[in-house]
Amino acid sequence: MKEDKAHVLRKTLVIITVMLIFITAGISLVAMQVKTVTFNYFGDIKIIKTLSTNVESFLIQNKIKLNDDIIVSPSKDTKIVNNIEIKIYSAKKVSKIDAVSMYAQYTPIVAKIIEVSEAIPFEEEKIDNPAINRGVTKISKEGSNGEKITKYLVKYSGETEIYKVALNTDTKIVAQNKVIEVGTKLSPVISRTAPIIIPTVDSGFKSYNIKLPVDQQQYAYSMCQNYGIQYELLLAVIYKESGYNPNSIGGGNSYGLCQIHISNHTNLRNRLGISDFLDPYDNIKAGAYMLSLYMNSGRKASSEAATIEVYALNSYNMGEGNYFSNCYSQGIVDRSYSNSVISIRNRLINNGGL
Repeated sequence: MKEDKAHVLRKTLVIITVMLIFITAGISLVAMQVKTVTFNYFGDIKIIKTLSTNVESFLIQNKIKLNDDIIVSPSKDTKIVNNIEIKIYSAKKVSKIDAVSMYAQYTPIVAKIIEVSEAIPFEEEKIDNPAINRGVTKISKEGSNGEKITKYLVKYSGETEIYKVALNTDTKIVAQNKVIEVGTKLSPVISRTAPIIIPTVDSGFKSYNIKLPVDQQQYAYSMCQNYGIQYELLLAVIYKESGYNPNSIGGGNSYGLCQIHISNHTNLRNRLGISDFLDPYDNIKAGAYMLSLYMNSGRKASSEAATIEVYALNSYNMGEGNYFSNCYSQGIVDRSYSNSVISIRNRLINNGGL
């Protein structure tokens, strides 16, 4: 019984030994068939072990597909030997990048934080002073500019500024306003030392039921005759401007019955010898003269009587240059002012008064 067990053990060892010999031989045979390939794939070089017999099977093994633009070297049917180099590259020529040349041409973008000192302009502040006659101004405090520091983010391409944005602003010095005192005291109309001489009026004069004394109506009529303008139109302008109040002073420094603006005073003094724009007679003379000038300008602009009249009224109200630039030259002839004065003139004529 013991001999049978020993026999079986020897037989088993022999079988195992034979199997190991075959396995070793097989491994040696496989090892002899493994080859080393240097694989250059578009410049990426790797060392690969392969059992492939030719280049085509090697590509299949490594899951590489070729198209018309890709070249393999050597050819697909080439037998693989140990240490062979297989190269994959593009059939198209790829331009070589000259990094040094590119950098030389590159202009870097540089960002900087800069601080800029800027002036803060002072403003004019006007305050009413009842102790100063109307039309007179007085500087009670000179103005001075302030200063602010503004931080900017600035980007430069070389020496050229390409972007700028303000980040924040700090006031370093506060601006001091210039203070101007504006007189609001009304100067009473000085009585004339001699009565006004009213030119003899013709039979065309008509006294209207308005708050304008008859002698002033007569004077207005004579001025209209002298300057060639319609009497009733001037009376309508006076009503529109002041309501026949000789002491009326507008907020824009316009004076008297016809509201003659202070900017015209010097010229009218020199041309007409006017001394007091709150004097009703001097004021009527000034108003008639100015309205006649605008009527003459209207005749140069148009040959239609109605348009000439409207042109004159609107120029009287807003200044000829302003009216021509902003209205007449843009096709705007009528305005609320001219419509209102013409309506007043028509009521005056139809009703004999206002």
